[in-house]
Amino acid sequence: MARYTIVAKGGAGPVEFLEPVTIDAALARAQELRDAHFEHITITNVLTGVAIEDLEALLQQRSQD
Repeated sequence: MARYTIVAKGGAGPVEFLEPVTIDAALARAQELRDAHFEHITITNVLTGVAIEDLEALLQQRSQD
């Protein structure tokens, strides 16, 4: 199962969550960061290095489920 890390930038500076987590946990953390007014949230797959920067659609879909 893929694992992801999270990096976000906000008014208080950048935050990094480098412990790999599942996509569900990463999206939950991204939602918390967005609610705390962080911007430029990036989720990165630790195996492939592929970064997801446009999380809006994923977060909206998650909130509808």
